[in-house]
Amino acid sequence: GGKPLPGCIDEFVYNVSIPTIVPYLVSGATTAVLIAPGGAYEFLAINREGTDIAAWLNSIGVSAFVLKYRVPARAWLGFGAAPLMDAQRSMGLVRQMAANGKFAGLNSTSKIGFMGFSAGGHLAGHLNVAWAHRTYSRIDAADDLPCKPEFTMMVYPWKSVTEAPVNAPLDEASAVNITAETPPTMLIQAEDDPVHVENALFYYLSLKQKGASPSELHIYPRGGHGYGRCTVSGVPWHEVCTWPDRGQLFLQTLGAAPPSMQTAEPKHNVDTL
Repeated sequence: GGKPLPGCIDEFVYNVSIPTIVPYLVSGATTAVLIAPGGAYEFLAINREGTDIAAWLNSIGVSAFVLKYRVPARAWLGFGAAPLMDAQRSMGLVRQMAANGKFAGLNSTSKIGFMGFSAGGHLAGHLNVAWAHRTYSRIDAADDLPCKPEFTMMVYPWKSVTEAPVNAPLDEASAVNITAETPPTMLIQAEDDPVHVENALFYYLSLKQKGASPSELHIYPRGGHGYGRCTVSGVPWHEVCTWPDRGQLFLQTLGAAPPSMQTAEPKHNVDTL
């Protein structure tokens, strides 16, 4: 730690009318994560919060799918409605393809998780509580499969709680709908985040108060917003840039990532008394 990582391309995607998922597979990986980039539901930071995150997941033995959900907002739909439809649909599609043997290592019993950044973090939190029923008309058999993630990761989430200073309306703040059935969730945010660290704090508090699965909250003093994995040129290094290490441990604890390669302990000769 302490040094910026090699830079990644930093491109943005606008005006998405046809949602897609792009696979980044690890041969033999038994877990996959869908990734939702951020962009205020207006555009998608497709590299720093998409493809670069897929590269990290691949590096720890987890397959990934980058979700290109519909943006900007549709005036005739509610806040985050189109992205939620796309997230629900993508979970069913990945489960269907895994069950059909389309991806080596993934099958009908594989853990499929969801993670997102900023607005994608809002989407992750929304899917976390809105998986019981599809919010669109059935398309095909993929929509008969569960869209509930086995686990969720919310990195600098946005507009997810009603408490000040976030003050998201009830119909936007997913934290108000958390129940004991909400999946285990990891939350990451910096204290100086301009969209407010209270998103992570109060979302986590709601998880605890509702008796949801054991979850994790990681708060860092500095880092601001939109840093991704700190691989983008111009993003300063702060301790928050170590969150992928915490993320790997979170996934390993859930059995969703393989154990880290460790150096063997040195052997010592012990004389028997």
